[in-house]
Amino acid sequence: MRVDLKRAGVALVASTLLLVGCANSGGDAALVEVTGTNDGCEPSESVLDAGKIDFEFTNEADDISELYVLRENGDVVSEVENVSTGTSRTLTVDLAEGDYVLNCKPGQNGDGISTEISVTGDGGQEQATPDRTITFDAHDFGYDGIEGLDEIAAGETIRFEMTNSGEQAHEFEVLLPDGEALGEVASINPGDQGGATLTFDESGEYMFQCILVDESTGKPHTELGMVGSFTVSQA
Repeated sequence: MRVDLKRAGVALVASTLLLVGCANSGGDAALVEVTGTNDGCEPSESVLDAGKIDFEFTNEADDISELYVLRENGDVVSEVENVSTGTSRTLTVDLAEGDYVLNCKPGQNGDGISTEISVTGDGGQEQATPDRTITFDAHDFGYDGIEGLDEIAAGETIRFEMTNSGEQAHEFEVLLPDGEALGEVASINPGDQGGATLTFDESGEYMFQCILVDESTGKPHTELGMVGSFTVSQA
């Protein structure tokens, strides 16, 4: 049987392109490797295209660590916690054009190590516009002025703005009914302010907490009173 090499070559190229197309069509998130050390937070790239991004965080620090993606104003886009030394976890976010900060936090306490990144181009998810704002204070050890939590309905977007009037760092983390993190006001130092814009997609009982550790007692702030719950009603 005579083989037409020219046609076979064309078919081979077409098959190769088809396979490449199939491989690319399944992965719609760009991969960026982030290495966290005792004193560094190094991404493999610092200028990224807008859209979904997989930050593969490898912890090479001596202690357990976490990775935050922060907006320029300090708001948390998302985070991955409890990454043990020598292991990796992936944090997927959908970023619109703008400037952001990667923050690696060995020991999961303190200010961490920050690295600026830029996102360019079209696409990505813009920060949602809040339906209303809840302003409150954190102190040692509780939250004052958190009003209207039980008035939140599924589908609402709430802006939380916290002032730290205590003598040590505090955060405000919100947990979904299944116990997974919805988002948080990241750890802020005494006298500073921080915020987060969170959308409540489902009804149910939510929790809020500060899990930072009090150095004088060695206890997490939840055990000292910085914890509570609220119910999000159906729309």
